[in-house]
This record gives sequence, structure tokens and C-alpha cells, in this order.
Amino acid sequence: MTQALYDSSDPADGPADGGPTADGDEETRSVQEELPGGGPAEATADRLWEISAALAAIQHELARQNERAAARERVIDRLHEENLRLRSGEYRSVTRPFVTDLQSLRNDLLRQAATLSDPVTVPTVAELLGSFAYSIELTLERAGVQVLRATAGTPFEPGSHRVARVICTDDPARDGTVAEPLADGYRDVVSDRVLLPASVVVCRRSATPMPVRTPTPSAADGPADPAH
Repeated sequence: MTQALYDSSDPADGPADGGPTADGDEETRSVQEELPGGGPAEATADRLWEISAALAAIQHELARQNERAAARERVIDRLHEENLRLRSGEYRSVTRPFVTDLQSLRNDLLRQAATLSDPVTVPTVAELLGSFAYSIELTLERAGVQVLRATAGTPFEPGSHRVARVICTDDPARDGTVAEPLADGYRDVVSDRVLLPASVVVCRRSATPMPVRTPTPSAADGPADPAH
């Protein structure tokens, strides 16, 4: 009778002794998929590890690039400092002769001022000033600057002379010549360029005025108007 009851049970209800059912099989498969060994959990962990490794590589590369940029900045700063030192040294080497000449000129001025006696005559002062001007001229020559001196009676040169004033002359030979030099000019020896033209007075021939004839009034015109 017991065997009959067991045989008469519905196969869809599963075993009566509590054996595995269809729902139990699905749950078992779900648990097995979540366990290590090829399930979605392992795939997700692998993907996260790949992303973490990529981020670490990017971070490492950024650190290397920052270090390289910092090294380049240090090299640029060092080169800039060396360039400044070189330029400063070149500037001092170029200006050293001028500084030496200025020191000598200052000492000469002080020495001459200490030896002046009262009364000081005009020729004495003129001689002293001329000697100082000559010392400065030598300094300019060492710097490659030549003094342009204009001479009275020489032709006017537009490139080297500057007209300060014009005077009229009736002598054709003096037309377009220097009447009087007022100030020296200066020229660069290396480039042959006039730095400052000499200031001069220039002679210009004046035009001969035409004689003015006063018309004689006739009798038909009547008496002359006193206002004219």
C-alpha cells in the first residue's frame, strides 16, 4: 500500500522525500556562476584590475613628464643666468675703457681746479677747457667715433653739415660755402655713418634787385594824387 501511494504521486511535484527540485537546480547554478572559476564576478574583478593598472601607468607617466618639465625649467634657468653673466661681463669689458677715461678726466678736472689762482684770466680758462675737450676727443676716437670739423670757405656738405643760419653774399665764389662753423659733428668710423652733423652758417648768393621805374604822370591824367 505504501508503494502504491508513492507510485500514485504526481511526478511534477518532485520526490516526496525532499529531493532536489527545479527551483533548487536554478539556485544551484546561480551560486556556481558566482563562485570563482569563470563567472561574472571574476570578469568584473579582472576588468577593475586592468583599469587600476592603466591608471597607475598613466600616473607614473605623468610623474615622469613632470620631472622632465622640471628638469627643463632648471636647465633654462641655468642658461638664463649664464647668459646674464656673459652679457654683464661683455658690457663691463666694452665700457671699461670709457670708465677709465672718465676717471682720468675727473682727476684732471679736480687737479686743475685745485691749482687755479685768483684772478683767473679768460685765456687760461679757454686753454683748460680746450685740453679737457681734447681728452674727451681721444676717448671718442677709442670708441670709434670721429670728430667732424667744419672749416670756413669749404663747400657745404648736406650729409655732414646742418644749416643753422643762412647769410647772403654777392660773391659767386662764396655761394654754397660754409661762412662760419658753429659746432662740430661726429661720425661712426665702423659704419661710416654721421651720428651728428656739424652745425654751420651757409652763404647764399642774393638775387640782384631790379630797378623800379616811377611812371611820369601826363597832363591828361591830371595832378598826381599826394596819397600815392
